[in-house]
Amino acid sequence: MQKVRIPVTVDPVKCANKKVTYEGLVPAKTLTRFQELLVEPCPDPDVKVEFGIDEQGISYFAGDAKVQIQVLCERCNTPLTVDICAQFAYAPVTKRQVADDFPESYEAIKVNEFGEVNLHGLIEDELILAMPLVPKHDAKSCQVDRDAMTWGEIDESEKDESDNPFAVLQELKRK
Repeated sequence: MQKVRIPVTVDPVKCANKKVTYEGLVPAKTLTRFQELLVEPCPDPDVKVEFGIDEQGISYFAGDAKVQIQVLCERCNTPLTVDICAQFAYAPVTKRQVADDFPESYEAIKVNEFGEVNLHGLIEDELILAMPLVPKHDAKSCQVDRDAMTWGEIDESEKDESDNPFAVLQELKRK
């Protein structure tokens, strides 16, 4: 089966009424903010988005986006390959659907003046949120031993009792 491009914008209410499912790719070159966080450009993310109406009559769309990326290891500063999988579930805020009525499983999203949402921008946001906060190799495969890392040394000759901020309190305690 050939992968197709996911549409840039969609009307989530119309798609939910038709129970539309999109399965395809989002062009990686359009994900500029996401690409700026990477060591080298990533391939096109695989995306699946399903639209529907739940038991409460709320129009929603849910899906996932998967891609393999190259980021810098924070420990050894060399490239690290990471598999990203972002899962999401949204319900559009409309005149009929108010965000206060949504269950916790849906994130509220506003539609534009045409009743559409920017699907590519939303997927880019979800991929950015799914990235690891501090990417690093596992301890065995990292070039820097985590136990051998140092951030400076304390000069013992400069250490003096008078530098202790609690020295005054100790004097008061003795009296």
